[in-house]
Amino acid sequence: MRRLSAARVFGAAAGGLVAAACASAPGSLQAKAAAVGANSAPRMVVIDQRDVSVDQPPPHGAIGMSTAYRISDAAPGRTMEFRRRVLHPGSAIGEHPIDHDEVYYVLAGQGEVVSDGETRMLMAGMAAYLYDGAIVGIRQVGAEPLDLIVSYPLKPAKPGLLVDAGRAPDAEIELWPDGAPGGEAVSLTEHVVDRDNPFGLVDRAAHDVTRPTLSVFRPERPDGSAILIIPGGGYRWVVIDKEGFEGARWFSRQGATVYVLKHRLPHQGWAAGPDTPLQDAQRAMRVIRSRAAVDGVDPARVMVIGFSAGGHVAGSLATRFDAGVYASRDAADSLSARPDAVTLMYPVISMKAGIAHTGSRENLLGPAPEQAVVDMYSLETAPPSTTPPTLLIHAADDASVPVENALVMFDALRGAGAVAALHVFDAGGHGFGLRGIEDDPLGAWPGLVMDWGRRTGVFHKRRD
Repeated sequence: MRRLSAARVFGAAAGGLVAAACASAPGSLQAKAAAVGANSAPRMVVIDQRDVSVDQPPPHGAIGMSTAYRISDAAPGRTMEFRRRVLHPGSAIGEHPIDHDEVYYVLAGQGEVVSDGETRMLMAGMAAYLYDGAIVGIRQVGAEPLDLIVSYPLKPAKPGLLVDAGRAPDAEIELWPDGAPGGEAVSLTEHVVDRDNPFGLVDRAAHDVTRPTLSVFRPERPDGSAILIIPGGGYRWVVIDKEGFEGARWFSRQGATVYVLKHRLPHQGWAAGPDTPLQDAQRAMRVIRSRAAVDGVDPARVMVIGFSAGGHVAGSLATRFDAGVYASRDAADSLSARPDAVTLMYPVISMKAGIAHTGSRENLLGPAPEQAVVDMYSLETAPPSTTPPTLLIHAADDASVPVENALVMFDALRGAGAVAALHVFDAGGHGFGLRGIEDDPLGAWPGLVMDWGRRTGVFHKRRD
């Protein structure tokens, strides 16, 4: 007799159970396997424990329970559920669809099990292996109650978006080791403010930034890609957790090395004025590329993701990556600052009256900017054809940064001949990040970013 482990009996075929298990049984089971065929999914395999030997004694002395316990061998990470049922004469478990593989193991009595119209008789020591997608049921027959155990693996929970809570960055990189440029007239004390939120999560913001940094989140299984995240804050502060570290943790789980930028603010006396955040963004891209060998990233596979006002910084980087906004400091500044792909999340785009976010506009340009300045810092005015492929994501009901920001940028990029994509959610407001969206259509946005990364070559394509 051919010996099969119980895990192999249960778990090697598409759908979770093996028709191959039938090869260990006599002719009737082999005939069942043959009947399944290459083009039809099996719905039920019935096994008598007398027909199958196991490599080691099963925990409960019977193939059905042994196999049930070992489902996790074939499906790591799945949790087993066991339910004992006693069906008295005349009772049954009515036919119902199942969305998981399932085992009916009979301890005593007799039962008639049905799977998609096929009917088999079970007696003590026999197990019916039922496949994901089948319509199944079992009824008691004879005078003795049917005593059985129903076992199945719970499907793994969908990984949440707020992962690795509390995980700190793996490293912090100072962008300007000798001090940020143009700070002669700046006298600020950088500090962090904790903010309340309805989720009870850590929610910090950096105020009066004087020391720009990159916080690095390294993946367990790096794929060579890199992401520069630029959080929002209305050019008034820089959000740390909500649009920074939380996204970094999630995307690092996908294989990317993620760098979260804490940048300076434009209205606090820096010599570069409205170009101050762009100085830090350009420098960040160059530093990331200069560290490619150290961090194990491909310098040609770097995406930037910007949120809200951070979207304006990221969009400025995408459209003005070669603007000379600071004097070279070291060899890193000889490298390109152009991202390989861009994602703009509910971004501030325009400084023009009517669609501008007034707080961001005032913090960037002051209370009464000249029209030429407004035009210069409105990203939709004249994006170059060399703008990297750009994905824009927004909510139609955003009351803070109107969706028109994304719409005008999409049209402008298309008009310039640049590659662009646009996704507008019907609802979601502003600043949703990753919080409280897992059961909402908004929860699709990280997947859209991953697809965009695959489309543009930043992330590896799926191997389906």
